[in-house]
Amino acid sequence: MILAMTRQYELMLVLSTSGDYESEKKREEVVKKLLGETAAVDSLTLLGKKTLAYPIKKQTEGVYLVAAISGPAIIVGDIEKKTAQMTEVLRYLLLSKN
Repeated sequence: MILAMTRQYELMLVLSTSGDYESEKKREEVVKKLLGETAAVDSLTLLGKKTLAYPIKKQTEGVYLVAAISGPAIIVGDIEKKTAQMTEVLRYLLLSKN
């Protein structure tokens, strides 16, 4: 049996302004919804509401959120699928730190 190696990732989310992301509990809820039980959140930083360079899904502003996460490499595919289903996520960027 091969064990999955834990990797470090940085996840940046651009969220719709329709949600209230000022509370840390709400921000953690969104990230946990994306990651499920397969990965752990190391840190979570709110960058605030910013004007987008171009409209995304008819939105001109977005809330930027950065999360440092750790988990197996298999979470990349899971995150791609879940972000496509979540209406509050306008864009995302997942970078590997390793």
